[in-house]
Amino acid sequence: MSYRQWWLIALITTASALAQSTPDQIVDKFTEAVGGRAAYEKVTTRTMKGEVTIPDDNTTGTLEVYAKAPDRYRETTDFPGYGVVEMVLAGDKGWKKDPDAGVNSMSRTDITSNQRDHAFYMATRLKELFPKMEAAGTADVEGHSTNVISATPASGPAEKLYFDAASGFLVKHDFERITLEDGIVQYEVLYRDYRDVDGLKLPFTIEQRTPDGSMIVKFAEIKNNAEVADDRFQKPEK
Repeated sequence: MSYRQWWLIALITTASALAQSTPDQIVDKFTEAVGGRAAYEKVTTRTMKGEVTIPDDNTTGTLEVYAKAPDRYRETTDFPGYGVVEMVLAGDKGWKKDPDAGVNSMSRTDITSNQRDHAFYMATRLKELFPKMEAAGTADVEGHSTNVISATPASGPAEKLYFDAASGFLVKHDFERITLEDGIVQYEVLYRDYRDVDGLKLPFTIEQRTPDGSMIVKFAEIKNNAEVADDRFQKPEK
């Protein structure tokens, strides 16, 4: 075998190995890309403030998020001319509030899916959130080559996670949710503009798409380990 033949075989073998990264390897690369498990899990609270835009309606509002490990989350959006929309998770309880329906408790299914979507340590515990993971090929996402994982939670259908092959960042998440109003709704969430926050890399722009339209969140401020009182996660007032 000539040196050229040996070199070509070695190149093909290496390329094949890279293309066949296992789900564990892909997820581990993501965890390291955002700062590593040890550093990430030193954070126990997070506050985020920014702007939310609904392009189809040409509507812009403000957004505030308060999160506390392991399972507390409050999201408050204020749209001028419409009012305040809130979503609160507190362990095994959850509520939603909007100007049309007022305050309503979430169903058990909604609480489970929202706790997974907003898990405080999602970036370091994907394998726990999705016990079954399978490689699902590659895909182009906004001009970036990504490795795709089919991830199945303990309950519910499989979801798809797209990781940038170069940076390791999670850049897209596809899933479905069931609502009383619309039945099964397909969601596509895009994560962009990862920036350094106290040594961790977090996305500052998140776009959520459904068949009915899209919503774009742009954070202006993210703080780790900020003071977050437990009363932030009480049931919203009517």
